Amino acid sequence: QAPCSAGSLLSPLPFSLPLLACTCLGVSLSSLGAIPAAALDPNIATLGEIPQPPLMGNVDPSKIDEIRRTVYVGNLNSQTTTADQLLEFFKQVGEVKFVRMAGDETQPTRFAFVEFADQNSVPRALAFNGVMFGDRPLKINHSNNAIVKPPEMTPQAAAKELEEVMKRVREAQSFISAAIEPGWLHSTSLCNDFLGCF
Repeated sequence: QAPCSAGSLLSPLPFSLPLLACTCLGVSLSSLGAIPAAALDPNIATLGEIPQPPLMGNVDPSKIDEIRRTVYVGNLNSQTTTADQLLEFFKQVGEVKFVRMAGDETQPTRFAFVEFADQNSVPRALAFNGVMFGDRPLKINHSNNAIVKPPEMTPQAAAKELEEVMKRVREAQSFISAAIEPGWLHSTSLCNDFLGCF
């Protein structure tokens, strides 16, 4: 199933979209413990036209760039929306580095975070707020968090994991072969020749 309804915005976006401004709805962000973005992010001044909301609470300074490249995507259909669909959909506004589905799969709606390679993709993604995605309008906002990514594996740990997986594959192959042809495993030369391929 296509991620969008027929006739929706699957063609590339024009790059002349107006940039979106952040409104605060009369609530003082400083009273909520917000930290001015420029105080934490020395690159904020160089972004110029891209409006950035203040960062809330205690933010790890090493994560600011990731947060600024990430959007929150809400109101996703729990039963039909996949991370791959979101990746394909948001590739039309810029290179996507990571997509993380979140929320309870048993609820009618879930949310996700989409991290772009470039902060300039964020305003273009925000322009899709309210666009139909499947049977629901998207809710897209700046993210307040970086995506929690799985830890990177060292080459040694990856090699060990691969060795364990291959061991399980050989064991499974032996069981399958024994079930198909019970006498096959008794032929040592055939077994060694076959398992030697792994």
